[in-house]
Amino acid sequence: MSELDKKKAELGFWEKIFFALFAVIFGVAGWFSANYKDADAALLIATSLIFIFAIIFVVVAYRKVKRIIDEIGEL
Repeated sequence: MSELDKKKAELGFWEKIFFALFAVIFGVAGWFSANYKDADAALLIATSLIFIFAIIFVVVAYRKVKRIIDEIGEL
């Protein structure tokens, strides 16, 4: 497998992670908006932390995808 094929496979993997994280963000936001009155405080805090970490990981995945795209451009 050539270096270019490896980078393309890695790019595909990180793109899937990127979009899965967006699905998590929208899912958690939807759950939170539907259940915030009925849930206890611990569950709301846990949901908020998941939301924040998902946003952080989206930024990390975006930077990784951008870096891989730049590396593919150099090959």
